[in-house]
Amino acid sequence: MNILSFLLLIPICVSCMYAENGADGWTLKQCLDMAQSHSLELNIQKQKHLEAEQLLNQRRGEMLPDIRFRYSRFQRDTAGGEYASGGGDSKFTLSQPLFYGFRKTKAISQSKAEIKKEQALFNNTLRLLKADVSQAFFSVVQADVDIVNLKYILKLMQDRVKELNERFRLGKSRESEVLAVESQIATFKAQLEKTAGERANAVEILSRLVYMDSASLKVDDDTQDITDAGILEYYVDSVKDRADIESARQDKEIQSYELRIAKGSLLPTLNLEGSKYINRNNGNVDSEWDAYIYLDATLFQGGIIRSRIKEVSFRLQEMESKLDLIEQDAVSEVKKYYQALISSLNQVKAYRESYEKAEKSYQLQLRDYKLGLVNNLDVLAAMTTMSDAKRNLDRALVEAKIDKALLNAAANQ
Repeated sequence: MNILSFLLLIPICVSCMYAENGADGWTLKQCLDMAQSHSLELNIQKQKHLEAEQLLNQRRGEMLPDIRFRYSRFQRDTAGGEYASGGGDSKFTLSQPLFYGFRKTKAISQSKAEIKKEQALFNNTLRLLKADVSQAFFSVVQADVDIVNLKYILKLMQDRVKELNERFRLGKSRESEVLAVESQIATFKAQLEKTAGERANAVEILSRLVYMDSASLKVDDDTQDITDAGILEYYVDSVKDRADIESARQDKEIQSYELRIAKGSLLPTLNLEGSKYINRNNGNVDSEWDAYIYLDATLFQGGIIRSRIKEVSFRLQEMESKLDLIEQDAVSEVKKYYQALISSLNQVKAYRESYEKAEKSYQLQLRDYKLGLVNNLDVLAAMTTMSDAKRNLDRALVEAKIDKALLNAAANQ
């Protein structure tokens, strides 16, 4: 089995492996595997890598002899209107480049750098794909958690309405209390519909990345909650190995070889050509072979070569500046996501405390309501506060996972 057949089988194998898991929900790892095995962007980069390898083979072939077989036969008219013809010539010819100002060897080195660049671009595409899938996955998770929380608070309020209706029937509650809770129920139903729409959008994005039908796509978050951001210096130190930085390094390397090739154009070229005759009818019929050495030296070409060297030199400086810029942007990106993660973790801590106190307050309000110490509006306010605190806590927990995934991608983790 060749490598192309193997690569074509990967998506089929991955789909078979995870066929049953889709019913229970797809984990982040499974989504990442599916995205990687089906990604058209990655497939394009694979093809570009193969193209670069073939270009290297071509440049290596230019260093080898060019051997051909040639046959010729001439025919011409004469003064009498008739045609005269000569015997045919057949021969083997060989052409071997001896010296090209080191341009051919530098071209081979340049092709090797181009292969490394394509590999770096593949890795960078994979890095960005993982970041996109992780963000889309956790966006769906966030919507799912929000829906669960909204349904829970709706159930509490619907139970509350039943109790209030019974108390209203017995004359222990006012109708306005029932209407107040029903108003809150309508508000939360609207929020539930909004969240369902946001989930549909997030699922559509994720399904596009993992090449699955959005109608049947469900997720299962089996990742651990983020509790620690780690050390910033650790992430910054990892940036130097990022694929986009490596690609920029190879761009610089490619241009450095391009400059050497341009300078090589100032040097003469030397070629060896020879022929071995099988059949010879036109002159020197007794000669079985001949050989020539050609020296070609450019004396003046209107300053074109010098201008070309300056052009490539400027482009090399451009690549050096581009590399510095990409490195600075990468470090800045890492710091941005690190600060976002720190903020999310601080929010988790604050929201957890808020939820614990809000839940305790709600339980106390229920107790006091049964004792007649507070009215229904107090209970309703406590219930809403508890719901908001729980939703904020769960959102912050998922947001921390998103920030961590983006930080890992930015730091090449």
